[in-house]
Amino acid sequence: MTTPRPPHPPVRPGELPPSVAFLLSRLGYEVSRDMGRALHDAVDLELRQFGLLRLLADAGGRSQRALGETLRIPPNRMVALVDDLEGKGLVERRIHPDDRRAYAVSLTEAGSATLARAYQAAFAVEADTCGPLDPAERTQLLDLLGKLATARMERDDAVPGVHPGLVEPEPES
Repeated sequence: MTTPRPPHPPVRPGELPPSVAFLLSRLGYEVSRDMGRALHDAVDLELRQFGLLRLLADAGGRSQRALGETLRIPPNRMVALVDDLEGKGLVERRIHPDDRRAYAVSLTEAGSATLARAYQAAFAVEADTCGPLDPAERTQLLDLLGKLATARMERDDAVPGVHPGLVEPEPES
């Protein structure tokens, strides 16, 4: 039988609670907000659009349906997401070479250039976030966060390399 851990000591006003979950949640919220603003200001993209462009850079030419299945996005939502990016000239649909009933989605030249600028904006947010850390501390933090993230992804059957904000949540049963 395991002994329950004692609760954290009370937190005084103005102090951060000694809780990994709280601190990760707070930092994640703030970094996500900053990332959203940076992407909007730099390249007029939303976080989901950036995520799909990143995936297309690695998996361009896959069918729209396969991309939607990877991201666990229902077909109608995937169509809307690709429509938005196609309307901005960042992606294109072509008849899939192996299945004439399907569309292959790829980055356009403008999409690749936009993605490069989006990465610059994202790296600036990371540099600002990690500003208080020296290089060794950043490496250590990255290793520890990677360990936690890997364990969670394995437990939750997450899509590797894809931010969970891009993936549609599973319907509750």
